[in-house]
Amino acid sequence: MFEFTIKNAEFLNDFYRELKEYVRNSYTYTARFLITPELMEQYKEQEKLTFILLNKSIYQNIFNMMAQLDNNMIYSAMSCLENALHNIRLFYVLKINKNNLYKYMTDEYFDLDKCEEIAAKNTDFKDKNEFSVIDFYIDIKKNNRFEDIKSILPLEIVDGSLYMGLSNGNELSAKLQDKIRGYMISMYRALDFHNQMFFNGGIDTDTEEIEGRIYKKFMDYIRMYV
Repeated sequence: MFEFTIKNAEFLNDFYRELKEYVRNSYTYTARFLITPELMEQYKEQEKLTFILLNKSIYQNIFNMMAQLDNNMIYSAMSCLENALHNIRLFYVLKINKNNLYKYMTDEYFDLDKCEEIAAKNTDFKDKNEFSVIDFYIDIKKNNRFEDIKSILPLEIVDGSLYMGLSNGNELSAKLQDKIRGYMISMYRALDFHNQMFFNGGIDTDTEEIEGRIYKKFMDYIRMYV
C-alpha cells in the first residue's frame, strides 16, 4: 500500500484514501447516468455506447493507476494516468459538440488536438487561470517518456542509491513522493473536470456529499501548499 512519509504525510494519506472513495463513487454514478434513457435521450444507441466505453476506459485506467501506485510501480501508474487523461480530453470534445462525435465515429483521421483548438476558441476549456487537463496530460507524457532525464533521475535516488527492481522499491525518495503528491491532486482536478460533463443537481445526494467532502479536503490542501 502506497503511503506518503514526507511533510504533511497524515493529511496526504487521508486525501489519497478519500480520493479512492471518490473515484469508486464517481464511476458508479457516471456509469449509471450513461445508461439512464431520460438522461441520454438526445443520443442514438451507437453514440451512447461510445460514451459508455470511453467512460469505462477512463475509470479502468484510474483504478489501474492506483493499483500500480500501491505497489510503488510509479511509471506504469503514470502510463495509466496518461491514458485516462487522453480519454477525459476525448470525452469532453465529443460531449460538447455532436459534430465531433459524428466525426469520431466515422472519420479514421479524427484529430483530437484540432477539436480542442476549436473548443478553446469558443469556450473557457483552456482558461490560463484554471486547471488545464491538456497541460497536465503533456506534463505526464513528457515525464513518462523521459524527455528530460536530468529532471527525472534525482527523483529515483534514495540515500544515494538507485533501486534496480521492477518497482521503485519499498522506500520512495522525498522528491518522488512530492511529484506523486502533485499528480494526485491534479488527477482529482482532472476527474472533477470530467464529472462536470454529468448533470447531478440532486439526482444522487451520496455523490454530492462525497464531492463536497473531497472538495473541502482540496481547499485544505490549497491553504497548506499555495
